[in-house]
Amino acid sequence: MKHIIIGTHGELSKEFIETAKLIAGEDIKIRYLCMTKGKSVGEAEKEARNLLDSKHKYIVLTDVFCGSVCNLFTSLLNEYDFDLLTGVNLPMVLTTLLSNQSSTALVEEVVQESRNGIQYVNDLIKKEAGGDDLDDLFNES
Repeated sequence: MKHIIIGTHGELSKEFIETAKLIAGEDIKIRYLCMTKGKSVGEAEKEARNLLDSKHKYIVLTDVFCGSVCNLFTSLLNEYDFDLLTGVNLPMVLTTLLSNQSSTALVEEVVQESRNGIQYVNDLIKKEAGGDDLDDLFNES
């Protein structure tokens, strides 16, 4: 069983979980940390420590590299066993949930799928159509 934590600014981590449930089903188990305006760094650290334990290896997904949530989890890397990835997006969450890969292979797969999910669709359509006019793709001749 994978042990996953999503940590973000605001309530974004909860929304990632709710969205993942729409796709992967209600039975997913993901813990979360929401860094909100009313939460001090000390409170967030205590919450993060409560989410982690020494019995399991975790995958922790955070929103912004070098942001406060990422920095908080980075400060805990020497005390707990987890892989820390930043730039969380929905493909990253879904790959983490649904992949059958082991730890190192899973991290590599999650990073690659996250990168693959970032596309400039306008250019893809133009390349496919062989021209610069997007309207030509959607107009029937």
